[in-house]
Amino acid sequence: MNSQDLMFFEAEAVAVEAAKCEAQRAAEQHEREAEATAKAIAIRQREQRKAEEEAAKSHRRFQRDTARNYKTPHEHAQCGIRWYFRSQRDIDRGCYWTHCHACGQALIYTSDPDAKSQVCKSSVTPPTFKTTQSA
Repeated sequence: MNSQDLMFFEAEAVAVEAAKCEAQRAAEQHEREAEATAKAIAIRQREQRKAEEEAAKSHRRFQRDTARNYKTPHEHAQCGIRWYFRSQRDIDRGCYWTHCHACGQALIYTSDPDAKSQVCKSSVTPPTFKTTQSA
């Protein structure tokens, strides 16, 4: 049916109805575009939040690892059969063995795993045994 077949008042009613349909279609299109934009913004915010959380988690892991390494012994000294260890935390606090507790000689700390041990002066002197002689 075209507009020539309709009377002028019927043509106006059809035009009004078409305008209503077009307005509704435009409103629905606008709503779909708004929803798509909102979804895109939500996705972007979620990705940004995930990236921030991952960065914070990585920073916390780094902090824990640094604290663990700070307390882990990285130097050793050996005097005879006795081993002495110290970490950076011990060095900063000044709380580590500086002298062998058996012979009293100063300890030489090193991080070389193949370092030669010091000779402990308390173990160098052979023990002396007193014998009782019967007369």
